[in-house]
Amino acid sequence: MSATSNIIRPAGSRREGLTLFAATIGVAAILALYLAFNGRDDETIELLEWQVSSFETLAGADQAIYNSLFTVKDEIPYIYDDINRYNEAGAKFRWPNVDDFQDWLLPPFFQDTSWEQNGSLQWTLYEPLAEGEMQGAIVYLGSDGQLPDQGSFLLTIGHVHAGITNNNSMQIWYHDARSIDMPANFYQDSLILNGWKLVIPYSGDQEVERLFGE
Repeated sequence: MSATSNIIRPAGSRREGLTLFAATIGVAAILALYLAFNGRDDETIELLEWQVSSFETLAGADQAIYNSLFTVKDEIPYIYDDINRYNEAGAKFRWPNVDDFQDWLLPPFFQDTSWEQNGSLQWTLYEPLAEGEMQGAIVYLGSDGQLPDQGSFLLTIGHVHAGITNNNSMQIWYHDARSIDMPANFYQDSLILNGWKLVIPYSGDQEVERLFGE
């Protein structure tokens, strides 16, 4: 007696196949749209003559100091608020100085082992009178490092009161001179003419490359 086999196809197999195909196309389309709007962007940032890249230009101690400045620059206004929170009526508000940063353990100002390894930069606070557009503008100069080929840094914070709102504009500038005096004024054109260059942050992709290579 010979065995007989019959193949029984599921009902609606053609419809299920079409449904699966349509779902696959839909997922692929959604993924393509996501990558188009949120995918990796390899576009190179074009730097002007008065700008430097924190990733491609700065190295060693200079890059470490910039990274610290970039990280803590947003904390300084909060320290300012804390210092002046309980001022008496009529008392002049002040920005945190280098001694305050020692209490807050705030790099790159805090004089610890890392500060020594990165050249022991000497930081100076300049706080002009709060007048007009320069209202609340302050500058921290880091210079006189002990390492060869080390540059200087300038952290500028424009602090303007508009009603009940405080607006802070922060920039980090770099000069390739190891020792330099505080600029006469801090307008952009003047800084550029005196050799200062605005530091442009690197992207997340560049940070991955810096840490792990290509």
